[in-house]
Amino acid sequence: MKLKLNLLLISLLTISSCNSNLSEKPDKPNFIIFIADDISWDDFGCYGNSFVQTPNIDKLSSEGIMFSNMYLTTSSCSPSRNSIMTGRYPHNTGAPELHTEPPLDMVSLAQELKNSGYFTVSSGKFHMGDYVRKGFDLIHEGKKITGLGGEEKWVSSIEERPKNKPFFLWYASHDAHRDWGENDFSGTHDIEKLTPPEYLINDNSTRLDLANYYDEIKRFDHSIGEVIATLKKENIYDNTFIIVMADNGRPFPHMLEAPPPESWEKPNLSSIEWYARTEEPAPMKAGS
Repeated sequence: MKLKLNLLLISLLTISSCNSNLSEKPDKPNFIIFIADDISWDDFGCYGNSFVQTPNIDKLSSEGIMFSNMYLTTSSCSPSRNSIMTGRYPHNTGAPELHTEPPLDMVSLAQELKNSGYFTVSSGKFHMGDYVRKGFDLIHEGKKITGLGGEEKWVSSIEERPKNKPFFLWYASHDAHRDWGENDFSGTHDIEKLTPPEYLINDNSTRLDLANYYDEIKRFDHSIGEVIATLKKENIYDNTFIIVMADNGRPFPHMLEAPPPESWEKPNLSSIEWYARTEEPAPMKAGS
């Protein structure tokens, strides 16, 4: 199962350059990619963070596979997302810099899946470019539509999908991008119980900043939990591969575009947080 799953993940990220014909395969699985905004690999409980509350992601990690040696191609929002969506390095997408866009004829993962009979949805933060729009049957964007965290339409997109098609859902949260705004989970993390990383100043303002950041991660985790509950209610959970990741590191000094001191011995410039749920327990312990 581990080998099959690794091959699936590789094919998902490079499908635009492959000749795989998913339409010829029976019982096609569904795919959901949850991509967070500016969250580091060690800001989830399953990766050893004892302060942040991420029970739904932690449960996914215990049921599936955690990756500890996966890397983004760049620690910048739109170039990173375009690399994931095209299977190309930033210098080969035509959009290596922030807020630049690949050419309109660029092929995307979403387009290949749509051409193979998948119902495709982007919901939340878009920030990739017009080239990828043709790959989605449905796009929800803008906070007035998707909510402050970008997750408002995640559940309804599943409930209202065409039931005769497999689906690919690109669920892109605005969490946890600065500035911190209104959040139903504000105050979830007690600043008196937080200890900032050693490269940050340990004072009240830093701990408050970190608590607000963790509160947005909590909202991201809660939204994932709501989607999982919906998948189970719709009886499609067992046929759905779930991937949880982020586009780059936390928006704090030394992190967003540079490694923190504790990462110098083992460079971790742009980690991806991957969890892929399988139909049977993963052959490893959570955190391995």
